[in-house]
Amino acid sequence: MKRPFYLFSSGRLRRKHNTLALEKAVSDCRIPDDEDTEGLPSQPADGPRLPFAVESVDSLYLFGEIDINTKLVTFLAQQGIPLFFFDYYGNYTASLYPRQPVVSGRVRMAQAQHYLSPKKRMVLAKEFVDAALFNILRVMRYYVPRLPEPEALAMQESCEQIETERGRIAACPDIPTLMSAEGRARDCYYKTWPLILGEAVAKKFPFDKRERRPPSNPLNALISFGNSICYSVVLRQIYRTALDPTVSFLHEPGDRRYSLSLDLAEIFKPLLIDRAIFKLLKNGEIQPKHFEQRLGGCYLKEEGRKIFMAHLDQRLQQTVLHRTLNRHISYERLVRLECHKLVRHLCDPKQDTYQGLHMWW
Repeated sequence: MKRPFYLFSSGRLRRKHNTLALEKAVSDCRIPDDEDTEGLPSQPADGPRLPFAVESVDSLYLFGEIDINTKLVTFLAQQGIPLFFFDYYGNYTASLYPRQPVVSGRVRMAQAQHYLSPKKRMVLAKEFVDAALFNILRVMRYYVPRLPEPEALAMQESCEQIETERGRIAACPDIPTLMSAEGRARDCYYKTWPLILGEAVAKKFPFDKRERRPPSNPLNALISFGNSICYSVVLRQIYRTALDPTVSFLHEPGDRRYSLSLDLAEIFKPLLIDRAIFKLLKNGEIQPKHFEQRLGGCYLKEEGRKIFMAHLDQRLQQTVLHRTLNRHISYERLVRLECHKLVRHLCDPKQDTYQGLHMWW
């Protein structure tokens, strides 16, 4: 069974016959990317070699300082393995996206037509936002009966405010208005995080609003890191379909970004990332010591990134009984199914109208 590989060690990744091998650097000492003007490896890759079968690799996440060459890139492209690169601070920086194994001119044309038609585009954009807010409410209502009465009442009021914003989606005339409604709902959601985390955790991780670029405190850093991973999870599932990842409907398509993964990730952030954050913080697996202040921002350190990725990998393999297929489906597979639902809508919007995933468990 194929699975993603997360490489935190530094060294050199190379092809070895018809498999892959990571030649590790002996020392973990690494020069921060912004302090290195030479571009040379911080340490020689003369440590132990870690081989792994290419047949078992779904995708590669490079968190360490890893050298690659064109022979490896060609080999990975032949095997259809995408790579995701992260800098010294854990920020997502780039993807190596091989030529798609599934191509369809019909789907690509339909995708472009839906983007160019304001009416068709709004149908999809509204569905992305509606499903995202539904899943946010699902997460919040899970915690309402588990909170003391004052906090539960405050949480219930926030749910009602988000439900009000959700009710306005149908009347939104354009994308900016729709994104404003979604932004107000998310602001309201983030204000409830101290309630969800509880007093003890909230003291260790103070949080009053969402801040990015750079994240200002540990909880904002954790959300930013988790969201960037969520985008890559969605992107590697889009890669297995005929969808063009650069043509999106809610977010504006632009240069050098796979904006369709941003659209679909809105639906899965509450399920994959937010719940992972709550569990890791409430269980004490991630502590303030796992963060550092650099360049005017706060970032998750390597040890914290390892803890988060180990938990998220387990979460992606977690299954739920699918009500229509009547069999257990992993969370990661749900993302693929969402891509297929979108393809069916693009090809025949009347017969297979897209409805975003609504958590039923």
